[in-house]
Amino acid sequence: MYSAENYVVLSEDNILIPVGKFHIYEIPQLPLEFFEVKGTRILSITLAFDPPTRPTRGDSYLGVTMEFNLFKGIDRESIVNAYVNASKTDAPDKFAEISMEILKKNNGSGILVDLSPGSNLWKKGTVQRGQVKIFPQSTKYDKGNMILIVSCNRKWANPDEIEMQRYALVASISHSDSQVNLYNRMRLQINQRSDREQERQRGRV
Repeated sequence: MYSAENYVVLSEDNILIPVGKFHIYEIPQLPLEFFEVKGTRILSITLAFDPPTRPTRGDSYLGVTMEFNLFKGIDRESIVNAYVNASKTDAPDKFAEISMEILKKNNGSGILVDLSPGSNLWKKGTVQRGQVKIFPQSTKYDKGNMILIVSCNRKWANPDEIEMQRYALVASISHSDSQVNLYNRMRLQINQRSDREQERQRGRV
């Protein structure tokens, strides 16, 4: 629930997403110290949501499904374009899978953070968690922000009954060495980004 100097928690709670759409988040660039100092480095993502359920359904007991994918070493615009284009196909309920195929074809499979266990297992439930151990030689973690996509699909839930789905999301990054000043470095990046966003908004007025 709480951050420490060497353990950062980024969270969103009680967020509403339109069914059939996606939300995009950014995890700030991991500081150089995170890679240079010896120790165990863990990144984990947890998603929880409360869809309508029906245990008698053979195809899926969830009326609405959600899933997430984490990307590294790729710009935000490329990911957004892939998801938007996939949502316009003849299979909008599979836009997350189609987006992944587009992105891997254009950029290679190295852009996807391979969280464990795999998404085919966790996306079947309402509480989903994946994590990865990051090694110093891991590629593309030091090339800008990571992009986290949270998507929502309709299964059998009636559109007249549910248009929005509520969820909570937590991303945590930790280093086993308590001297690694991960929290303050990442907080500084987030604050700087917020200031830039506010300046851009003022520029549009």
